Parts: sequence; C-alpha cells; structure tokens
Amino acid sequence: MTSSVQPSPHRPARARAAMTTTALAAAGLWALAALASCAGTQRPADQIKSPGEALFNGRTKPDVNCYSCHNGDGTGTIRGPNLGKRVPKLTDQEIAQAIADGPGLMPSFKDKVTDAEVKEITAWLRTQFPK
Repeated sequence: MTSSVQPSPHRPARARAAMTTTALAAAGLWALAALASCAGTQRPADQIKSPGEALFNGRTKPDVNCYSCHNGDGTGTIRGPNLGKRVPKLTDQEIAQAIADGPGLMPSFKDKVTDAEVKEITAWLRTQFPK
C-alpha cells in the first residue's frame, strides 16, 4: 500500500515514519469497519413465524446469532455461506452436527442450544430451503 504522505526534506525521519504509521493504522481501521459492516441483518420480530426462525435470528437467545453471518433469511453474507445451497444437500443429523461443531470458521453452538432448539432451527431451515 502506498501512502499519500510525501516525504519532505524539511521533516525529520521520525516524523515521516509516524505519519506513515498513522496512515497505515487508519487504512486498517477502515478495512476492519468495512468487513464488520458486512454482517447479516436480523429479521424484524414481527416477521418471524417459527421458534427456529426466532432462534436463528437471535430473538430468543442473543448469543445464538446465526443471522450475523448467514443473514436473517439464511441467504448468506460475506462472513457466512448461503444456506440455500447447503441445507438441501444435508441430512438433519449433518445440520445438527454443523451447529454443534461449527465447521470451518463457524463457531460451535453446542453449549448454547439444546437438542430441542437444534431441531427447531433445523425444521425452520427445512421450510426455508427444502430438499
């Protein structure tokens, strides 16, 4: 990355280095903010029609926030895949395993949801993305 700060023969090297470091830090913060803004959107509470959808959207348990990576409708974001392309290919047991283990960069939710809640999320995913 190139800096827009031009070296000046009238500035000491230490000041030029500080300006370069500041510019790099600002660019890093901008990139981090851009990535964070790619988070998914929670479905409005008045549009949620099932317990599984409420769980998926963090409405029942805020620390179960599937929507933040997969979007409130499961269609995905830059942070998590479109579940419409995956769910139809998976068995209910494979979906439950993915929720429990967190494949790839996905965190594990095994200590955050009960077996009954996993079934509710799976049932909602099946209505959203049938086989």
